[in-house]
Amino acid sequence: MNISDYIAELEALINSSQIVSSYNLTIDRKTADIAFVSGKIDFRDGTILDYKEFVEESEGRIEKYKYGYNYRKGADSIFRYDNAPDPKAKDIKTFPYHKHLKDGTIAESGNVKLSNVISEIEGLFIPNNE
Repeated sequence: MNISDYIAELEALINSSQIVSSYNLTIDRKTADIAFVSGKIDFRDGTILDYKEFVEESEGRIEKYKYGYNYRKGADSIFRYDNAPDPKAKDIKTFPYHKHLKDGTIAESGNVKLSNVISEIEGLFIPNNE
């Protein structure tokens, strides 16, 4: 898979979710094989997912070196996944992978993908009276 295929896969994933109302996707190509992908997904219930990934194509597959997925309602974070070397998360078994919860605690997490996060949000989705 190359970077262009990966970006097309991300767009297809976002477009396939029935709870997405709109989104933007920004691709900053550093080289032919390296890109910073970021954007915002607006959901029908008024929540938002801000996301960023630093990816590289290596030997026909995509390596994700850094990521952050921040799910929020207005300025209030609902949860956030990232793999930043957060000193508060250093004692977690899955470090550097972790999840920040609404109450401020930090939980274990694997190396999540955007598809995992959207699936989790779909499970939490409470539609407005539509």
